[in-house]
Amino acid sequence: MPTSQQATVLHIHFWADIRNSAGSVEKVITAFASHGQAYRHEIACCPTEPDVPQTFEHHGVTVHAFRESRLINRIFNKMLRLNAFTFSDLIRLINRLQPAILHFHNRQELVDSIIRRLNYRPAVLVHYHRHFAFPVIPALADRLLFISQRTADDILGKTGTNKPSDIVFNPLSLEILEYQKKRFRAAPTKGLPTILFGGGGNPIKGGKELVEAFASLPKGSARLILAGRNVEGLPGLLQDGIEVLGEVPAEKFFDLMLSADIVTMPSYDEPFGLIAQEAMLLRKLLVLSGSGGLLEFTGEDCAVIVQPRSVASLKDGLLRAIALLSEAEVAKLSVMLDCATARVDAFRPSNVSSRLEKVYDLARGIERI
Repeated sequence: MPTSQQATVLHIHFWADIRNSAGSVEKVITAFASHGQAYRHEIACCPTEPDVPQTFEHHGVTVHAFRESRLINRIFNKMLRLNAFTFSDLIRLINRLQPAILHFHNRQELVDSIIRRLNYRPAVLVHYHRHFAFPVIPALADRLLFISQRTADDILGKTGTNKPSDIVFNPLSLEILEYQKKRFRAAPTKGLPTILFGGGGNPIKGGKELVEAFASLPKGSARLILAGRNVEGLPGLLQDGIEVLGEVPAEKFFDLMLSADIVTMPSYDEPFGLIAQEAMLLRKLLVLSGSGGLLEFTGEDCAVIVQPRSVASLKDGLLRAIALLSEAEVAKLSVMLDCATARVDAFRPSNVSSRLEKVYDLARGIERI
């Protein structure tokens, strides 16, 4: 564990309480921070709930809650459209803590305004967890960090920036690692194979194509469980074999994953793919679109790969996956799951966090022997 004498990293998260275990960014930040070695890690988050303590512990990490000035935001921004700065609370927090590194995980457009208001100059690392139509590269960022090569290509290509950048894959979340320790492997399926989708109603997650592909499967060949925010809005749900759950807590989703036979991510262009990573840890057969960051840590040797946006390709992939569940294919399936387990071991938080801390050294201009 880091000592009090080590340089401090402050992870800054604008979107929610860091204890939101259903949020992918919250999972990533917590996994990074709780496995720091060369640095002392703390977190600053901006919860919307009024009863969150100003300072608390989360997985052994000190967390500081800061607030946005809602009055300034309402009057000067929403009413008068003056684009006023509304995070003075965060400025006071940073000036008090004086961390050596500020690690921004979102709201990249605020970074320069924040740094200019500080009474000292920390090293600044700006993290991109997803793609943007119009990405912002802060002028005062010392290094940029991307969750996959695909995300780096997207953002660097759109901005043309020459700022130093690095790629560090997301670590496995503490939630899934703790869950794995508590649960045994699911028993072999009895009855129809179960296909699980957790992408919700966001069109780019491919839920619409999945429902269409499922409808074209031979009747009674499988059942489909749909989870995630706004998944109820997908078309074609009123057919036999589909169960619609909507958004569920993290542990409930892990329960669904453990009891499923196939986990599918037919995304159009996935920046990374935490659900795929979690399914690999739980030894679940994956049906994935060959898009984005997914192919940077999976492949035909450990998953069934389909073409994005193609109902026909997705149907074929589901049929191939269902066939792999048969007794005749048990040896091939076992080899694929063994491959997935071996690959995902590299994403344990201690391994990924050590790579991240080397990026911190680069941001500070430090060379360790």
